[in-house]
Amino acid sequence: MSDVFLTAEELAFRDRYRKFLQEEIVPLKIVERMDSEATEYPTEFIRRCGRAGYLGLAIAREWGGQGLDTVHEVLASEETGVLSTGLVCARGMPTYMGKALERYGTPEQKEKYLVPVMKGEKIVAEALTEPVAGSDLAGIKTKAVRDGDHYVITGEKRFQAGGIGADFFLVLAVTDPAARHKGLSFFIVERDMGVTVEEKYQLLGFRGMGASRLGLKEVRVPRANLLGEEGQGWEIFNYLIRTERLCEAAGNIGAGREALRIAAEYSDTRKAFGRKLRDFQAISFRLAEMVTAVDAGRLLLLRAARKMDRGAWAMKEVAQAKFFASEAGYRAVDFALQVLGGIGYTNQYPLERFLRDTRVVLIYTGSSEIQRLLAAREIYNELLRETGRG
Repeated sequence: MSDVFLTAEELAFRDRYRKFLQEEIVPLKIVERMDSEATEYPTEFIRRCGRAGYLGLAIAREWGGQGLDTVHEVLASEETGVLSTGLVCARGMPTYMGKALERYGTPEQKEKYLVPVMKGEKIVAEALTEPVAGSDLAGIKTKAVRDGDHYVITGEKRFQAGGIGADFFLVLAVTDPAARHKGLSFFIVERDMGVTVEEKYQLLGFRGMGASRLGLKEVRVPRANLLGEEGQGWEIFNYLIRTERLCEAAGNIGAGREALRIAAEYSDTRKAFGRKLRDFQAISFRLAEMVTAVDAGRLLLLRAARKMDRGAWAMKEVAQAKFFASEAGYRAVDFALQVLGGIGYTNQYPLERFLRDTRVVLIYTGSSEIQRLLAAREIYNELLRETGRG
Protein backbone atom coordinates (compact mmCIF):
# COMPACT_ATOMS: atom_id res chain seq x y z
CA MET A 1 0.00 0.00 0.00
CA SER A 2 1.10 3.60 0.50
CA ASP A 3 2.59 3.19 3.99
CA VAL A 4 6.13 3.38 2.60
CA PHE A 5 5.39 6.95 1.46
CA LEU A 6 4.13 8.12 4.85
CA THR A 7 6.11 9.30 7.83
CA ALA A 8 5.88 7.58 11.20
CA GLU A 9 3.87 10.52 12.52
CA GLU A 10 1.42 10.34 9.61
CA LEU A 11 0.95 6.61 10.10
CA ALA A 12 0.35 7.11 13.82
CA PHE A 13 -2.22 9.82 13.09
CA ARG A 14 -4.02 7.59 10.60
CA ASP A 15 -4.19 4.74 13.08
CA ARG A 16 -5.47 7.01 15.88
CA TYR A 17 -8.19 8.41 13.66
CA ARG A 18 -9.15 4.95 12.41
CA LYS A 19 -9.52 3.83 16.03
CA PHE A 20 -11.58 6.93 16.84
CA LEU A 21 -14.01 6.15 14.02
CA GLN A 22 -14.40 2.51 15.02
CA GLU A 23 -14.80 3.15 18.74
CA GLU A 24 -16.55 6.52 18.87
CA ILE A 25 -18.57 6.80 15.64
CA VAL A 26 -19.52 3.33 14.36
CA PRO A 27 -21.45 2.38 17.55
CA LEU A 28 -23.66 5.47 17.13
CA LYS A 29 -25.01 4.11 13.82
CA ILE A 30 -24.87 7.61 12.37
CA VAL A 31 -24.32 6.30 8.84
CA GLU A 32 -27.41 4.08 8.96
CA ARG A 33 -29.54 6.92 10.28
CA MET A 34 -28.23 9.24 7.57
CA ASP A 35 -28.96 6.79 4.78
CA SER A 36 -32.51 6.23 6.02
CA GLU A 37 -32.81 10.03 6.34
CA ALA A 38 -33.73 9.69 9.99
CA THR A 39 -30.90 12.22 10.42
CA GLU A 40 -30.80 15.33 8.23
CA TYR A 41 -27.22 16.25 9.05
CA PRO A 42 -24.51 14.45 11.10
CA THR A 43 -24.19 17.19 13.72
CA GLU A 44 -23.21 14.71 16.43
CA PHE A 45 -20.36 13.45 14.24
CA ILE A 46 -19.10 17.01 13.75
CA ARG A 47 -19.30 17.75 17.47
CA ARG A 48 -17.34 14.61 18.35
CA CYS A 49 -14.71 15.31 15.71
CA GLY A 50 -14.35 18.83 17.05
CA ARG A 51 -13.89 17.66 20.64
CA ALA A 52 -11.39 15.00 19.58
CA GLY A 53 -9.34 17.41 17.44
CA TYR A 54 -10.20 16.03 14.00
CA LEU A 55 -11.64 19.18 12.45
CA GLY A 56 -9.48 21.70 10.63
CA LEU A 57 -6.42 19.49 10.44
CA ALA A 58 -4.79 21.88 7.96
CA ILE A 59 -5.89 25.05 9.82
CA ALA A 60 -3.46 26.90 12.10
CA ARG A 61 -3.73 26.30 15.84
CA GLU A 62 -4.10 30.05 16.31
CA TRP A 63 -7.63 29.74 14.93
CA GLY A 64 -8.54 26.45 16.58
CA GLY A 65 -7.21 24.08 13.93
CA GLN A 66 -4.64 21.32 14.38
CA GLY A 67 -1.72 22.96 12.54
CA LEU A 68 -1.11 19.90 10.37
CA ASP A 69 -1.35 19.78 6.57
CA THR A 70 -3.21 18.59 3.49
CA VAL A 71 -1.68 15.11 3.68
CA HIS A 72 -3.36 14.59 7.05
CA GLU A 73 -6.66 15.80 5.60
CA VAL A 74 -6.37 13.27 2.78
CA LEU A 75 -5.55 10.45 5.20
CA ALA A 76 -8.53 11.31 7.40
CA SER A 77 -10.82 11.53 4.38
CA GLU A 78 -9.83 8.08 3.15
CA GLU A 79 -10.49 6.54 6.55
CA THR A 80 -13.83 8.35 6.80
CA GLY A 81 -14.76 7.09 3.33
CA VAL A 82 -14.63 3.54 4.66
CA LEU A 83 -17.77 4.51 6.57
CA SER A 84 -19.55 7.12 4.45
CA THR A 85 -19.01 9.59 1.63
CA GLY A 86 -21.36 11.96 3.41
CA LEU A 87 -19.21 11.95 6.53
CA VAL A 88 -16.16 12.72 4.37
CA CYS A 89 -17.83 15.93 3.26
CA ALA A 90 -19.15 16.79 6.72
CA ARG A 91 -15.72 16.44 8.36
CA GLY A 92 -13.94 18.14 5.48
CA MET A 93 -16.19 21.17 5.04
CA PRO A 94 -14.75 23.00 8.08
CA THR A 95 -11.33 22.76 6.40
CA TYR A 96 -12.45 23.61 2.85
CA MET A 97 -14.31 26.70 3.99
CA GLY A 98 -11.90 27.26 6.87
CA LYS A 99 -8.91 27.59 4.55
CA ALA A 100 -10.69 30.41 2.72
CA LEU A 101 -11.50 32.15 5.99
CA GLU A 102 -7.99 31.63 7.32
CA ARG A 103 -6.24 33.06 4.27
CA TYR A 104 -8.61 35.80 3.17
CA GLY A 105 -10.60 36.65 6.29
CA THR A 106 -10.03 39.55 8.64
CA PRO A 107 -9.03 38.81 12.26
CA GLU A 108 -12.57 39.68 13.29
CA GLN A 109 -14.07 37.27 10.74
CA LYS A 110 -11.77 34.48 11.87
CA GLU A 111 -12.62 34.99 15.52
CA LYS A 112 -16.34 35.17 14.88
CA TYR A 113 -16.71 32.40 12.31
CA LEU A 114 -13.60 30.24 11.94
CA VAL A 115 -12.92 29.50 15.61
CA PRO A 116 -16.42 28.12 16.41
CA VAL A 117 -16.36 26.05 13.20
CA MET A 118 -13.12 24.42 14.33
CA LYS A 119 -14.77 23.49 17.63
CA GLY A 120 -17.77 22.00 15.87
CA GLU A 121 -19.98 24.64 17.44
CA LYS A 122 -21.06 26.18 14.13
CA ILE A 123 -21.79 24.57 10.77
CA VAL A 124 -20.65 26.22 7.54
CA ALA A 125 -21.74 25.38 4.00
CA GLU A 126 -20.72 26.68 0.61
CA ALA A 127 -23.26 28.29 -1.71
CA LEU A 128 -21.81 28.18 -5.22
CA THR A 129 -23.89 26.18 -7.71
CA GLU A 130 -27.02 27.64 -9.26
CA PRO A 131 -29.76 26.28 -11.53
CA VAL A 132 -28.01 27.70 -14.60
CA ALA A 133 -24.39 27.59 -13.43
CA GLY A 134 -22.39 24.69 -12.03
CA SER A 135 -18.99 24.08 -13.54
CA ASP A 136 -19.21 27.46 -15.29
CA LEU A 137 -19.14 29.64 -12.20
CA ALA A 138 -18.64 32.74 -14.33
CA GLY A 139 -22.24 32.23 -15.39
CA ILE A 140 -23.79 32.59 -11.94
CA LYS A 141 -26.69 35.03 -11.63
CA THR A 142 -26.73 35.79 -7.89
CA LYS A 143 -25.92 39.48 -7.52
CA ALA A 144 -24.52 41.53 -4.68
CA VAL A 145 -25.16 45.26 -4.96
CA ARG A 146 -23.40 47.74 -2.67
CA ASP A 147 -25.75 49.86 -0.56
CA GLY A 148 -23.83 52.00 1.90
CA ASP A 149 -22.31 49.78 4.57
CA HIS A 150 -24.16 46.74 3.26
CA TYR A 151 -24.50 44.56 0.21
CA VAL A 152 -27.92 43.46 -0.99
CA ILE A 153 -27.72 39.89 -2.29
CA THR A 154 -30.40 38.38 -4.51
CA GLY A 155 -30.33 34.99 -6.18
CA GLU A 156 -30.80 31.26 -5.85
CA LYS A 157 -28.32 28.54 -4.91
CA ARG A 158 -28.67 24.78 -4.96
CA PHE A 159 -26.94 21.58 -3.85
CA GLN A 160 -25.51 23.00 -0.62
CA ALA A 161 -24.20 19.98 1.25
CA GLY A 162 -25.17 20.71 4.83
CA GLY A 163 -27.45 23.56 3.83
CA ILE A 164 -30.26 22.29 6.05
CA GLY A 165 -28.17 22.55 9.20
CA ALA A 166 -25.71 25.35 8.37
CA ASP A 167 -25.40 28.37 10.62
CA PHE A 168 -23.78 30.43 7.87
CA PHE A 169 -22.77 30.16 4.23
CA LEU A 170 -19.91 31.28 2.03
CA VAL A 171 -21.91 32.73 -0.85
CA LEU A 172 -20.37 33.47 -4.25
CA ALA A 173 -22.06 36.40 -5.98
CA VAL A 174 -21.54 38.79 -8.87
CA THR A 175 -20.38 42.26 -7.88
CA ASP A 176 -19.29 43.37 -11.38
CA PRO A 177 -21.40 41.79 -14.16
CA ALA A 178 -19.08 43.03 -16.91
CA ALA A 179 -15.91 41.42 -15.51
CA ARG A 180 -16.93 37.71 -15.59
CA HIS A 181 -14.48 35.77 -13.39
CA LYS A 182 -12.97 38.97 -12.03
CA GLY A 183 -16.39 40.23 -11.06
CA LEU A 184 -17.09 37.50 -8.50
CA SER A 185 -16.94 38.01 -4.73
CA PHE A 186 -17.45 35.86 -1.64
CA PHE A 187 -19.66 36.83 1.29
CA ILE A 188 -20.15 35.36 4.75
CA VAL A 189 -23.93 35.16 5.03
CA GLU A 190 -25.59 34.06 8.26
CA ARG A 191 -28.80 32.08 8.01
CA ASP A 192 -30.74 34.59 10.11
CA MET A 193 -29.81 37.42 7.76
CA GLY A 194 -32.69 36.23 5.59
CA VAL A 195 -31.49 33.09 3.82
CA THR A 196 -34.38 30.71 3.19
CA VAL A 197 -34.20 26.98 2.57
CA GLU A 198 -36.49 26.56 -0.42
CA GLU A 199 -36.15 22.80 -0.75
CA LYS A 200 -34.42 19.73 0.61
CA TYR A 201 -33.28 17.49 -2.22
CA GLN A 202 -34.04 13.78 -2.21
CA LEU A 203 -30.83 12.16 -3.45
CA LEU A 204 -29.82 8.81 -4.91
CA GLY A 205 -27.06 8.54 -2.31
CA PHE A 206 -25.07 10.93 -0.11
CA ARG A 207 -28.12 11.08 2.14
CA GLY A 208 -28.37 12.73 5.51
CA MET A 209 -26.22 15.65 4.38
CA GLY A 210 -29.07 18.15 4.24
CA ALA A 211 -28.54 19.04 0.57
CA SER A 212 -30.64 22.14 -0.04
CA ARG A 213 -31.79 24.81 -2.44
CA LEU A 214 -31.42 28.29 -0.98
CA GLY A 215 -33.23 31.51 -1.70
CA LEU A 216 -31.61 34.90 -1.19
CA LYS A 217 -34.16 37.66 -1.66
CA GLU A 218 -32.63 41.07 -1.06
CA VAL A 219 -30.60 39.74 1.83
CA ARG A 220 -28.72 42.59 3.49
CA VAL A 221 -25.19 41.60 4.43
CA PRO A 222 -22.80 43.98 6.24
CA ARG A 223 -19.80 45.12 4.22
CA ALA A 224 -17.68 43.64 7.03
CA ASN A 225 -18.82 40.21 5.81
CA LEU A 226 -17.16 40.55 2.42
CA LEU A 227 -14.48 37.85 2.35
CA GLY A 228 -11.28 39.23 0.89
CA GLU A 229 -11.83 42.00 -1.61
CA GLU A 230 -14.39 42.66 -4.31
CA GLY A 231 -13.52 40.67 -7.41
CA GLN A 232 -11.42 38.14 -5.47
CA GLY A 233 -14.04 35.41 -5.48
CA TRP A 234 -12.57 33.38 -8.34
CA GLU A 235 -9.16 33.36 -6.66
CA ILE A 236 -10.66 32.28 -3.34
CA PHE A 237 -12.68 29.53 -5.02
CA ASN A 238 -9.62 28.06 -6.71
CA TYR A 239 -7.72 28.19 -3.45
CA LEU A 240 -10.26 26.29 -1.36
CA ILE A 241 -11.45 23.86 -4.06
CA ARG A 242 -8.09 22.11 -4.35
CA THR A 243 -8.31 20.66 -0.86
CA GLU A 244 -11.98 19.86 -1.33
CA ARG A 245 -11.34 17.90 -4.52
CA LEU A 246 -8.54 15.88 -2.98
CA CYS A 247 -10.46 14.98 0.16
CA GLU A 248 -13.66 14.01 -1.60
CA ALA A 249 -11.73 11.76 -4.01
CA ALA A 250 -9.86 10.26 -1.04
CA GLY A 251 -13.23 9.33 0.43
CA ASN A 252 -13.95 7.28 -2.69
CA ILE A 253 -10.61 5.52 -2.27
CA GLY A 254 -11.64 4.60 1.26
CA ALA A 255 -14.95 3.19 0.05
CA GLY A 256 -13.21 1.32 -2.78
CA ARG A 257 -10.66 -0.10 -0.36
CA GLU A 258 -13.35 -1.40 1.97
CA ALA A 259 -15.37 -2.80 -0.93
CA LEU A 260 -12.37 -4.72 -2.22
CA ARG A 261 -11.73 -6.14 1.25
CA ILE A 262 -15.30 -7.41 1.36
CA ALA A 263 -15.00 -8.86 -2.16
CA ALA A 264 -11.72 -10.62 -1.34
CA GLU A 265 -13.14 -12.20 1.82
CA TYR A 266 -16.31 -13.26 0.05
CA SER A 267 -14.50 -14.77 -2.95
CA ASP A 268 -12.30 -16.78 -0.57
CA THR A 269 -15.30 -18.48 1.03
CA ARG A 270 -18.05 -18.55 -1.60
CA LYS A 271 -17.99 -21.50 -3.98
CA ALA A 272 -19.41 -21.97 -7.47
CA PHE A 273 -19.14 -25.11 -9.58
CA GLY A 274 -17.20 -26.75 -6.78
CA ARG A 275 -14.48 -24.09 -6.65
CA LYS A 276 -13.88 -20.93 -4.64
CA LEU A 277 -14.69 -17.76 -6.55
CA ARG A 278 -11.10 -16.63 -6.09
CA ASP A 279 -9.95 -19.56 -8.25
CA PHE A 280 -11.65 -18.08 -11.31
CA GLN A 281 -9.35 -15.73 -13.22
CA ALA A 282 -12.32 -13.59 -14.23
CA ILE A 283 -12.52 -12.60 -10.57
CA SER A 284 -8.94 -12.82 -9.28
CA PHE A 285 -7.42 -10.90 -12.22
CA ARG A 286 -10.06 -8.19 -12.02
CA LEU A 287 -9.53 -7.92 -8.27
CA ALA A 288 -5.82 -7.37 -8.91
CA GLU A 289 -6.63 -4.63 -11.42
CA MET A 290 -8.99 -2.87 -9.03
CA VAL A 291 -6.56 -3.00 -6.10
CA THR A 292 -3.86 -1.57 -8.36
CA ALA A 293 -6.15 1.27 -9.47
CA VAL A 294 -7.10 2.11 -5.86
CA ASP A 295 -3.43 2.12 -4.81
CA ALA A 296 -2.52 4.31 -7.78
CA GLY A 297 -5.32 6.72 -6.93
CA ARG A 298 -4.08 6.98 -3.36
CA LEU A 299 -0.56 7.78 -4.54
CA LEU A 300 -1.83 10.49 -6.91
CA LEU A 301 -3.71 12.04 -3.99
CA LEU A 302 -0.64 11.99 -1.75
CA ARG A 303 1.53 13.49 -4.48
CA ALA A 304 -0.87 16.38 -5.02
CA ALA A 305 -1.27 16.94 -1.28
CA ARG A 306 2.49 17.02 -0.70
CA LYS A 307 3.03 19.47 -3.54
CA MET A 308 0.37 21.75 -2.08
CA ASP A 309 1.95 21.49 1.37
CA ARG A 310 5.25 22.59 -0.15
CA GLY A 311 3.66 25.70 -1.59
CA ALA A 312 2.99 24.55 -5.15
CA TRP A 313 -0.25 25.49 -6.91
CA ALA A 314 -0.52 21.87 -8.14
CA MET A 315 -3.72 22.39 -10.13
CA LYS A 316 -2.76 19.70 -12.65
CA GLU A 317 -1.86 17.20 -9.96
CA VAL A 318 -5.10 17.91 -8.09
CA ALA A 319 -7.16 17.46 -11.25
CA GLN A 320 -5.41 14.19 -12.09
CA ALA A 321 -5.93 12.85 -8.59
CA LYS A 322 -9.57 13.94 -8.47
CA PHE A 323 -10.75 12.19 -11.61
CA PHE A 324 -8.55 9.11 -11.34
CA ALA A 325 -9.04 8.40 -7.64
CA SER A 326 -12.77 9.11 -7.56
CA GLU A 327 -13.35 6.89 -10.60
CA ALA A 328 -11.07 4.13 -9.26
CA GLY A 329 -12.99 4.02 -5.99
CA TYR A 330 -16.35 3.91 -7.74
CA ARG A 331 -15.26 1.14 -10.13
CA ALA A 332 -13.88 -0.89 -7.22
CA VAL A 333 -17.25 -0.69 -5.45
CA ASP A 334 -19.07 -1.67 -8.64
CA PHE A 335 -16.76 -4.66 -9.15
CA ALA A 336 -17.12 -5.78 -5.54
CA LEU A 337 -20.90 -5.75 -5.87
CA GLN A 338 -20.55 -7.90 -9.00
CA VAL A 339 -18.44 -10.43 -7.07
CA LEU A 340 -21.03 -10.75 -4.33
CA GLY A 341 -23.86 -11.00 -6.83
CA GLY A 342 -27.40 -10.86 -5.48
CA ILE A 343 -26.45 -10.56 -1.81
CA GLY A 344 -24.33 -7.52 -2.69
CA TYR A 345 -27.44 -5.84 -4.06
CA THR A 346 -29.10 -6.05 -0.64
CA ASN A 347 -28.40 -4.06 2.49
CA GLN A 348 -26.73 -7.07 4.12
CA TYR A 349 -23.50 -5.45 2.94
CA PRO A 350 -22.70 -1.74 2.55
CA LEU A 351 -21.87 -2.12 -1.15
CA GLU A 352 -25.19 -0.91 -2.50
CA ARG A 353 -24.88 2.23 -0.37
CA PHE A 354 -21.25 2.69 -1.39
CA LEU A 355 -22.33 2.51 -5.02
CA ARG A 356 -24.97 5.20 -4.51
CA ASP A 357 -22.68 7.38 -2.40
CA THR A 358 -19.47 7.25 -4.42
CA ARG A 359 -21.21 8.04 -7.70
CA VAL A 360 -21.74 11.67 -6.76
CA VAL A 361 -18.00 12.33 -6.37
CA LEU A 362 -17.60 11.91 -10.13
CA ILE A 363 -19.91 14.90 -10.49
CA TYR A 364 -19.44 17.39 -7.71
CA THR A 365 -16.57 19.76 -6.86
CA GLY A 366 -15.92 19.68 -10.60
CA SER A 367 -16.94 16.66 -12.68
CA SER A 368 -14.46 14.14 -14.06
CA GLU A 369 -14.78 15.85 -17.43
CA ILE A 370 -13.87 19.22 -15.94
CA GLN A 371 -10.86 17.67 -14.17
CA ARG A 372 -9.61 16.22 -17.46
CA LEU A 373 -10.04 19.62 -19.06
CA LEU A 374 -8.05 21.28 -16.26
CA ALA A 375 -5.28 18.69 -16.44
CA ALA A 376 -5.00 19.08 -20.22
CA ARG A 377 -4.87 22.85 -19.96
CA GLU A 378 -2.09 22.69 -17.38
CA ILE A 379 -0.12 20.27 -19.58
CA TYR A 380 -0.11 22.81 -22.40
CA ASN A 381 0.70 25.66 -20.03
CA GLU A 382 3.72 23.72 -18.75
CA LEU A 383 4.84 22.94 -22.29
CA LEU A 384 4.63 26.59 -23.29
CA ARG A 385 6.63 27.65 -20.25
CA GLU A 386 9.29 25.00 -20.89
CA THR A 387 9.70 26.06 -24.51
CA GLY A 388 9.70 29.77 -23.69
CA ARG A 389 6.49 30.38 -25.60
CA GLY A 390 4.32 30.90 -22.52
